[in-house]
Amino acid sequence: MKEDLSLEEQVERIRRKRERHLDKGKARMVLNTLFLVLAAIGLVMYFFGGEKQGQTTVNHVPALLVIAAGMLFKVVEFILRLI
Repeated sequence: MKEDLSLEEQVERIRRKRERHLDKGKARMVLNTLFLVLAAIGLVMYFFGGEKQGQTTVNHVPALLVIAAGMLFKVVEFILRLI
Protein backbone atom coordinates (compact mmCIF):
# COMPACT_ATOMS: atom_id res chain seq x y z
CA MET A 1 0.00 0.00 0.00
CA LYS A 2 2.88 2.38 0.70
CA GLU A 3 4.05 1.94 -2.88
CA ASP A 4 0.70 3.34 -4.07
CA LEU A 5 1.28 6.65 -2.26
CA SER A 6 3.37 9.40 -3.79
CA LEU A 7 6.34 10.76 -1.87
CA GLU A 8 4.37 13.88 -0.90
CA GLU A 9 1.48 11.78 0.40
CA GLN A 10 3.86 9.65 2.46
CA VAL A 11 5.51 12.74 3.95
CA GLU A 12 2.09 14.24 4.76
CA ARG A 13 1.00 10.99 6.40
CA ILE A 14 4.14 10.91 8.57
CA ARG A 15 3.70 14.59 9.49
CA ARG A 16 0.09 14.02 10.61
CA LYS A 17 1.16 11.00 12.65
CA ARG A 18 3.88 13.05 14.38
CA GLU A 19 1.42 15.87 15.14
CA ARG A 20 -0.90 13.43 16.91
CA HIS A 21 2.06 12.10 18.87
CA LEU A 22 3.11 15.60 19.93
CA ASP A 23 -0.40 16.37 21.17
CA LYS A 24 -0.28 13.27 23.35
CA GLY A 25 3.17 14.30 24.57
CA LYS A 26 1.92 17.76 25.53
CA ALA A 27 -1.03 16.28 27.40
CA ARG A 28 1.31 13.93 29.25
CA MET A 29 3.59 16.82 30.17
CA VAL A 30 0.68 18.85 31.57
CA LEU A 31 -0.64 15.86 33.55
CA ASN A 32 2.82 15.10 34.92
CA THR A 33 3.28 18.74 35.94
CA LEU A 34 -0.07 18.69 37.75
CA PHE A 35 0.98 15.52 39.55
CA LEU A 36 4.26 17.06 40.70
CA VAL A 37 2.62 20.27 41.90
CA LEU A 38 -0.12 18.44 43.81
CA ALA A 39 2.38 16.02 45.32
CA ALA A 40 4.57 18.90 46.53
CA ILE A 41 1.58 20.76 47.97
CA GLY A 42 0.36 17.56 49.65
CA LEU A 43 3.75 16.92 51.22
CA VAL A 44 3.96 20.46 52.57
CA MET A 45 0.45 20.11 53.98
CA TYR A 46 1.31 16.73 55.50
CA PHE A 47 4.45 17.84 57.29
CA PHE A 48 3.57 21.45 58.16
CA GLY A 49 -0.21 21.44 58.39
CA GLY A 50 -2.67 19.74 60.67
CA GLU A 51 -3.66 20.25 64.24
CA LYS A 52 -1.07 19.96 66.99
CA GLN A 53 -1.87 17.81 70.00
CA GLY A 54 1.17 17.63 72.21
CA GLN A 55 4.11 16.40 70.11
CA THR A 56 1.91 14.64 67.54
CA THR A 57 0.34 16.14 64.44
CA VAL A 58 -3.03 14.62 63.60
CA ASN A 59 -5.60 14.95 60.83
CA HIS A 60 -3.47 14.38 57.74
CA VAL A 61 -6.59 13.58 55.71
CA PRO A 62 -6.63 16.82 53.63
CA ALA A 63 -2.97 16.38 52.72
CA LEU A 64 -3.55 12.75 51.76
CA LEU A 65 -6.52 13.75 49.60
CA VAL A 66 -4.36 16.28 47.73
CA ILE A 67 -1.70 13.63 47.17
CA ALA A 68 -4.38 11.15 46.02
CA ALA A 69 -5.70 13.70 43.51
CA GLY A 70 -2.17 14.06 42.17
CA MET A 71 -1.89 10.30 41.88
CA LEU A 72 -5.04 10.23 39.74
CA PHE A 73 -3.34 12.60 37.28
CA LYS A 74 -0.29 10.33 37.27
CA VAL A 75 -2.42 7.25 36.50
CA VAL A 76 -4.07 9.06 33.57
CA GLU A 77 -0.62 10.11 32.31
CA PHE A 78 0.57 6.50 32.57
CA ILE A 79 -2.43 5.24 30.58
CA LEU A 80 -1.73 7.84 27.86
CA ARG A 81 1.84 6.58 27.70
CA LEU A 82 0.60 3.02 27.13
CA ILE A 83 -1.77 3.85 24.28
